[in-house]
Amino acid sequence: MSDLIIKLDNMSKVFFADDIETHALNKISLEVAKQEYIAISGPSGSGKSTLLSVLGLLDTATDGHYHLADHLVSNINKTER
Repeated sequence: MSDLIIKLDNMSKVFFADDIETHALNKISLEVAKQEYIAISGPSGSGKSTLLSVLGLLDTATDGHYHLADHLVSNINKTER
């Protein structure tokens, strides 16, 4: 069993509106161990809320892998979330 509770591998999130692509997350990699605290900071529009929405399973990434407590959750469907 790994000590990692969260592991992101090259996660990206792109929003599409008309012919415009907005890259909210661009190939984010992150590892958070059990009992570790992190802070997510940055200017407005930098992807903080998008990252938290993906981590909380409220949204899905466009690309990459998300492991939560040794489970690959980046590919689960809406019903399973």
